[in-house]
Formats: sequence, structure tokens, C-alpha cells
Amino acid sequence: MRIGLYGMPTAGKSFILNQLDFIEVVHGSRSLHTMYPDFDLLDLNARQNARNAFAKRMKEKETFIMDGHYAFGNEIAFSENDGKLFDVFLYLYISPAVLKSRMSKSVKNQKYLRYDIDHWQKQEILCLRDYCHRNGKDFYVLDNPPFNEFGEITAVKDFVKAIIEGYSCAAFAKSCASEILRESSDSDTVILTDGDKTLTIEDSSREIFGYSTHLYDGNFYTGFQSWKQGEEFSHYAMPELSSMPVHINEKVRSKLNGTVFILTSGHEEVWRFISTELGIPCFAGTEMSAETKLYITQYLQAAGKRVIAFGDGMNDYFMLKQANQGYLVKRENGSISRSLQGRDLEGLVVV
Repeated sequence: MRIGLYGMPTAGKSFILNQLDFIEVVHGSRSLHTMYPDFDLLDLNARQNARNAFAKRMKEKETFIMDGHYAFGNEIAFSENDGKLFDVFLYLYISPAVLKSRMSKSVKNQKYLRYDIDHWQKQEILCLRDYCHRNGKDFYVLDNPPFNEFGEITAVKDFVKAIIEGYSCAAFAKSCASEILRESSDSDTVILTDGDKTLTIEDSSREIFGYSTHLYDGNFYTGFQSWKQGEEFSHYAMPELSSMPVHINEKVRSKLNGTVFILTSGHEEVWRFISTELGIPCFAGTEMSAETKLYITQYLQAAGKRVIAFGDGMNDYFMLKQANQGYLVKRENGSISRSLQGRDLEGLVVV
């Protein structure tokens, strides 16, 4: 398991790596400069060649975590060899305001203040996420709302341990897709639908046991956020259900004509009950992230299936865009989820 920990200069990657004592830690920049002492004197092409050679050498190792940089200002450091090196990509998200403050106090990093830090960080996340989507790799944004800086990293350490022990949205997606293919062998079209606020009008966890969270304030919806949600769910008492606890969105249900499967990051026990009541198979759990839904769609399409998808927000966005036909479900008041603000919705049918 080779894990890449990416993030902006001064994000605090070393701060995290220095506290991981259960996996081999490699400090990328330090190791690269040991291998190439004159690295900073090389021209752009020579530096990229050095990075590629370093990545190839690191690929000889089987298990480690190493920090990395996608870009330095306008200079892209990430290469195809970096992409092939890592099995899992973590991105350490820090508030742009915090990054600017740290950079202003660092002689080494003050030079980066001439860039738009917010835009730079967003582009790194966008590009790394896109690379992982094209290559079926796990991608997780580590954020810590509401202040988005890390003073205490227990959750990060526990998440890295979970990854080493097998937590993987990509692997879970493959498992789900395999089961869906077995259950839909006589159909050339598969319908995938989100659960909360798509198939149901309410958010089931909030409705049933008063759950609320700030985990998705950063609007990332990667497996790190869904894993932390699972941790939060464990602190709530789950009531015994005997009847449908939420209202079904009949506008959506009326369109589910065919072989249908529910994909939800909602509470597993809740959705097992709802799934049984509706007679629709359900796939749920802490590994059901935006990436998971996308990869399930890709696996089904690669197997020759036509995919129709229904969803309401950012957790469904990549699935909706990848599907042969994506249906974006509006709120009861006719609005579209704020999580999709600024996203390209072209090709989606709004219902």
C-alpha cells in the first residue's frame, strides 16, 4: 500500500507524517534532494526528469506514506510516474487564510503569496481528483471544518490506519458493481438512485434520530467525510423501526421502471429497512462516497450496461455526469442543492 499525502506548501504534511508510527514514512522533498543534491539548480525539464526517476525508485517499495506536491505556483510537479506510484491519494485541505498566514511567516514560502492561494489549492484538488477518476484510484480530501486546520490529528491517524487495514472506496465500488451485475444479468439497463433527498423527501438520519453534521461543509464528499460520518453515527441511538419513517419522493419513484439499486451514504440500518419496505436492493456504508458512486457507474458501463442515475447533490454529481442519463432531483421548494453551485450541469435532466 503506497499512500501519497499531497497538499499546499505550509499545509502541515510533515506535521502529520511525524506522528505516524505504524507505517514507513518517507519525506519526499528531503529524499529527492538527497538523491539529487543539486535539484534546485536544475532547469524545469531536468527537475521533472529527476522527479520521475525518484518516483520509479520509490515504486520498488511496497508500503509507505510519502508527502508530495502537485504544483509549485505555475510549475506542475505531478507526473504520470507519480500517479502510477501511489495506490491512494490523500489531500490535506487547509483554509486559504491559514495558508497565507503561514506563508507570510516563512522566509522559504513567502514567494508563493503572489499566487491566488484559494484558486491554486482548488485546482490541485480538481486535477488530482480527476486523475484518480480516470484511473480508478482512491482519493480522499482531509479537511477539518469549520476552521480547516489541524492541531490534533487523531482522526487522520485513524483514517490512515483504516486505509492500511483495507478501507477503500474503489474496492467497495468494484464489489458493489459485481453484485449489481449478477443481479441484473437479464437487463441491459441499470437504474442507480441516491437515497436521502432523492428517493426520500427528507434526510432520513436527521428525521429519525436528529443527526446533523458539519462534515460536508467543505463540499468534498470523499471517503474521508463518509468515514467520519460513520464515526458520528455510532454515537446516536438507533430506534427500532416498524413503519416507513420518511416520505418517499413519488416523482422519483414513478420513474424507477426497471432494474433499480439504491446507493446511499446514509445510515446502513435505516436504509436496510427502507430498502426492504420498498423492495429495492440497497448498497450503503461508510465507503459509499462520491467516488464510489462514480466507479460503480464506470464498472457497469465497462460491462456493457446502460446506466440511468438519480441524485440530488455533490455526493451524486460524478455519477450523474458519468451515467448515460443523469436526473438531478430538485428540492421540494424547486431549488437545486447548494452543493452543486458552480458545477457544470449540462446534460443533466432536472426533475
